[in-house]
Amino acid sequence: MNKFTPSIIIVASAGLLASAPSQAAEQLWLCHQQDGSAIYTTDPSTLKDCKQYQPPSAITPAPEPDQGPNKSQTGKTYEKASAKERHSEEKPKPKGDVDFETFRMLSTGMTEAEILTRAGNPKHIFRIGYNVQRWVYTEADWLIEITFTGGRVANIDWYRPRP
Repeated sequence: MNKFTPSIIIVASAGLLASAPSQAAEQLWLCHQQDGSAIYTTDPSTLKDCKQYQPPSAITPAPEPDQGPNKSQTGKTYEKASAKERHSEEKPKPKGDVDFETFRMLSTGMTEAEILTRAGNPKHIFRIGYNVQRWVYTEADWLIEITFTGGRVANIDWYRPRP
């Protein structure tokens, strides 16, 4: 191997890199619609009132959503969701309500702390004896009664009360 071989490899590598397609990020455009909404796109040719968008910091555009069998669109379009479409934060459920998926994960032998962590505070607590308690939860039109003996679940009953 002679002394010119490394420089030939570097020149050849640089030529290959220069001929490769650019991997730089596409330019993002902000287009305002007549209804007041905004659309971010990489192809502003079909839209009006577009300005090149310069993000305040280095961000990468979101991945292109799956558009089914017709993926021939040249530019990526990202539409800003309206306030009605955004998911609002879930409101805390009323005390003693438990959903079915949580209920079915409860089992005998669990401690009071495990039940409180999974199902939350019960709607009612009945103290039956020195070491016996019954906690009552609701799920839709069902009543769920959890009986504790010595701090652990001894029995779980669920039923629909008759009207």
